[in-house]
Amino acid sequence: MKEHMPVGVKTRTDAAVNLAHFPPWTNWGLDTGVIMSEVREISHKLDEVYGLIERMCPGRWKIENFGRKHNTRPG
Repeated sequence: MKEHMPVGVKTRTDAAVNLAHFPPWTNWGLDTGVIMSEVREISHKLDEVYGLIERMCPGRWKIENFGRKHNTRPG
C-alpha cells in the first residue's frame, strides 16, 4: 500500500519571503521519505507518522486534515 503525506507550512506571503524554502525552525530532511509498517484500519495513520511530524516541526501546532476521533492528539 502506498500513501502520500503532504506537509505544509503557514508563512507570510509578502515578496520578501521566499516560499520555496521552509522556515528555519523546521528540521527538513531529518527523516527518510519511506516508512515501512503493517497495514492498519481505514483512516488510521501509522504511529510512526506522528513522530516524524513532531521531529520535522518540534513544539509547533499541527492541523490534522480530515481528522477523526481516533487520531486526535493533544495540542
